[in-house]
Amino acid sequence: MMSRTWWMKSMQPVAARFPGLFYRIASATAWVAWRLKRKTRRRLIRNMLPLCDGDLAAARQASKAAMRNVAQYYVDLATLPGRKMSAFEAEHLEVYHGGRLEILAEPGAAVVVSAHTGNAELAIQALTFRGRPFVALVEALEPREWADYLLQLRSSTGGAFHEATFSGMKALLDAMKAGHLAGVMGDRDIQGSGVCVPFFDREVKLPRGPWELARRFDAPLLPVFSARKRRGHFRVYVEEAFRVERTEDGDEDVRRAAARYARLLEAHLRREPGQWTVLEDYWRVHSCG
Repeated sequence: MMSRTWWMKSMQPVAARFPGLFYRIASATAWVAWRLKRKTRRRLIRNMLPLCDGDLAAARQASKAAMRNVAQYYVDLATLPGRKMSAFEAEHLEVYHGGRLEILAEPGAAVVVSAHTGNAELAIQALTFRGRPFVALVEALEPREWADYLLQLRSSTGGAFHEATFSGMKALLDAMKAGHLAGVMGDRDIQGSGVCVPFFDREVKLPRGPWELARRFDAPLLPVFSARKRRGHFRVYVEEAFRVERTEDGDEDVRRAAARYARLLEAHLRREPGQWTVLEDYWRVHSCG
């Protein structure tokens, strides 16, 4: 049986040449998968229910949109090696509050924190294409061949992507010490050491990393959220940058920063729940009990 890595490598050159066709194929594939993959469909609907205030019909529609966004994300990856990031922002992004990006031009390290909405990785790469090196952490995947190929695609336009492992964290810390940018996700506690905060009237664990990193280096945190408009075009919402407090109670400083981010993310997800591309059973996996 041919692996998904083989299929992705085989289709990548064709998808890069005909992205419009492959975005349509991805949408059709997602439509079929939503109907055939019963467990995945149920997880997605459960994830969407709080975002839709318990409205089952709305949650079902949002879950379809989320599945479509997941499928189109892989077309995004396939087209990355051929992207001209210097022009991507002007041609593919609709940026709200773009003036807040000026903080990226200031000297010193900064942390850009996003979530699994739209295509945050692509948005961060486009918005940081301003002469500033950046390092981003992503979830470790299996099998190794698949993980390595996705890292290769993600890093093909200049950003350095690493898995959230010891070596990845070292690369991120080295970048921060050098005054570069760090790109991290703030909505999933993939390392199991998260901090509990209110989120959609529940107590969930968000990762500690973004807030501890910013606090350690006294670096500004810039929340950036992406939403797919159509195919390879996105809206990007840039929130006000803020700093993590540095009191004697470090845990409380981190918790307050995570809670502030959770409020921002909640507002974005209420507006467009189908942009959230989280396939795991989120409210169970990240529950604080």
